[in-house]
Amino acid sequence: MIRTTTQLLAVFCFIFTSCSTDIEINDPALQTKIDGEIFRSSIKSAVIYEDGTLVISGTAGEKSISFSTSATQVGSYKTSQQTVQKVSFKKDQEEFNSAEGETEGTVTITEIHNNEISGTFFFNNLKDENGNTTNFSDGWFYKIPLENGVTEEEVIRNNTNPCLLNASLTALVNGSEMITDDHSAEVFGVENVSIIIKATNQEGEISIVFPSNASTGNYSLTGSGDYSATYTALNDKSSARSGTLTITSHDTVTKCISGSFEFETRSGVQISEGLFEFGY
Repeated sequence: MIRTTTQLLAVFCFIFTSCSTDIEINDPALQTKIDGEIFRSSIKSAVIYEDGTLVISGTAGEKSISFSTSATQVGSYKTSQQTVQKVSFKKDQEEFNSAEGETEGTVTITEIHNNEISGTFFFNNLKDENGNTTNFSDGWFYKIPLENGVTEEEVIRNNTNPCLLNASLTALVNGSEMITDDHSAEVFGVENVSIIIKATNQEGEISIVFPSNASTGNYSLTGSGDYSATYTALNDKSSARSGTLTITSHDTVTKCISGSFEFETRSGVQISEGLFEFGY
């Protein structure tokens, strides 16, 4: 049963004890406590994709959160039932994500009215690549306008980029030449949209992540964050400890990008003289 706005505000008042400072009744809002510290988003969105997935996200300065539910009806969605997926928190160069079987959390959609969505959420035990954890508590979203989105699979199926069909990536791995023969590109995220390009052969896989609006120039590569890279060989995946990505051309209209890269992984693998031309 869909709750009324009055009932929903009563829930929020119970959580925060006072509605006078934490809620602007007529304004969309997204707020939570992250390890006890208030996160109040300045940019927020709720996007419904054609496969029924709902993605809610919010950004405040250098911090952003996002989570998704498997459907868009009033009710509760849980990580333990895999009806909540892809929970993430980014802060500067740090990134925490949900871990299957370890992260606990619930998203409760309490009201959908006039194409706006409201509800509550919490998540415990999001992890970064080093095993550090973070928690969301007392989370709520209020009257966020619903938008329509397109899944990554549909974008690839309906609009395959010629630059992707002719993609190439080569590099030296510990001094040995790596020529890749299988290439893919995925666009992900609602706010702060990023692109991940992957190239593989029988020996391994190189993947590089960068913002969709990245311009030409030099960027530091790390194991997570806006500009990151990984190398995988024999199921041993290792992220970049340090490195450089140079974007020599990026046409955001044709969605073609080219450049060079080098990085050292945390396991000591040296990737050098990397070159790529890709589409996404």
